[in-house]
Order: sequence, then C-alpha cells, then structure tokens
Amino acid sequence: MAVNKYKDMIVDKYSNDDEDARLTKDRAHNMEYLTTMRYVQKYLKPGDKILEIGAGTGRYSIALAKMGYDVTAVDLTPKYVDIMKRKSKGLKNFKCMVADALNLNMFEDKSFDMVLNFGPMYHLFNKKDVNKAIKETLRVAKKNGICMFAYLPCASFVSCYGLRHQDVTTLCAGMDKIGRIKPYPSDIFTCFYIEDFKKLFDKTPTTYITNVATDGISYALREWVEELPKKEYEAFVKWHFLTCERPDQQGYSAHLLYICKKK
Repeated sequence: MAVNKYKDMIVDKYSNDDEDARLTKDRAHNMEYLTTMRYVQKYLKPGDKILEIGAGTGRYSIALAKMGYDVTAVDLTPKYVDIMKRKSKGLKNFKCMVADALNLNMFEDKSFDMVLNFGPMYHLFNKKDVNKAIKETLRVAKKNGICMFAYLPCASFVSCYGLRHQDVTTLCAGMDKIGRIKPYPSDIFTCFYIEDFKKLFDKTPTTYITNVATDGISYALREWVEELPKKEYEAFVKWHFLTCERPDQQGYSAHLLYICKKK
C-alpha cells in the first residue's frame, strides 16, 4: 500500500495553518481561486461526477456541490475533513473522507467525470510518488474524463519566497546546474520546471489540453495588486484571464494548473 512517508509532517503543517481563509484573504490569493474555478467550470458538463484530491477545507468542492454536482472530496489532514463535514452540512450531493493521493483504493476504476488533484503534487519528493499520484488520479477518471493537476513552478520559489524572505542563497544551494530547485521535505514543498511536469504525462493515456498560470504575477506583486482601485483591478483580472495560458506568463505564477483528458 503506497503512502506518503512525509504524511505526519504534512498533516502537522496544515493542521496549524488557516487553509480555510487562504484563497479569500486578499486579491492575490483569490486570483488563484477565480482562475482555477473558471477552468473547472469551463470543462464541466451537466451531471458530471467530481472527485477532488487534496481538497483542503472544501473551498472548491463545496462550491461545486452547491452548484448541483455530485462531489467527493478527500484530504490527508483529518482536521480539514472535519471542517468540510461541518461546512457541508445538509448537502446530500457531497461527501468527504481522509485519504492519501498515493492510495485511492476506496474508489473503483473509471468512477469520475472530472478529477481535481489540487494539492498533492506540492508535497511529493521523489519520482516514484509523483508518478503514483498521477496514475491514481487517472485510474479513477472515466474515459474522456478531465483531470487537473495543480503544481508549483521553480521560479515561484525564488520570486515568492526567496526574494521576500531574503533567502535566495538557501535556494541556490539546492539548485542543479540549470536552476531546478531540489525538493525540500523539511518545508514540505516541491516544485517543477514546466517542461518537466509536462513530460510526466508522456507515457500516460492522456491528451494534453492546456497549462494555466492560476495567479500569474499577482502573487509576486501582491501589495501592488491589493492597492489597485476597483476599476484597475477589474482590468487586471481581465488581462490575466486573457493571458494565463501563454507560456510567457506562467513561470513566475505561484501556482500552475495542468489540464488533460483521459483517453
């Protein structure tokens, strides 16, 4: 049975974070939610059955259930599952449970029309586990089902962490000769070059759809984004939506979204 060997460290970290407020606490964080939900809704069809892996406190899953979709949400952190149960009280088309992205054996093959892997890829530190998480996500998706994977680009570690915390030297110490940053289990995060993440799907039964910068430059420049007058902010969001699939907008996004279809 595959399990993330860093499970206890990850659960401890998230049990002490306010994940419930993360996507709404300011404009930069909300951009990730707005963009991701925009793409989820773009590929949803009436009556679709959805699984979210790494659902956190259910910001996406519960919203989708309230839209009428049949939604199942799983997360590694028991505290978050308890929050989801409390927040979803009365929603008969929503269920949630504790589960590891590396082992979704509670679900049969080809069970869901859309599978959202929205957190686990941040916390896998070797290729075997990365490939296992992808395999499990695809396994439970139906033929022609849409699968989405959130992941972190290497440049965001430098721009969104290293520069802000004046700790670029630590990141550089763990880089390879072309600037890839090694996984940091002690900080529970890992990142990818975009082309490396795409290659993970070369031998999978999938068709590539697109790659999206879910928060673009808004996270790195969040103070400026927060200070924009309403009209200027609305114009910025419009521009972001128009350009978030462009390769030249993606590297410095704090979060990326890989979208594919299962063959």
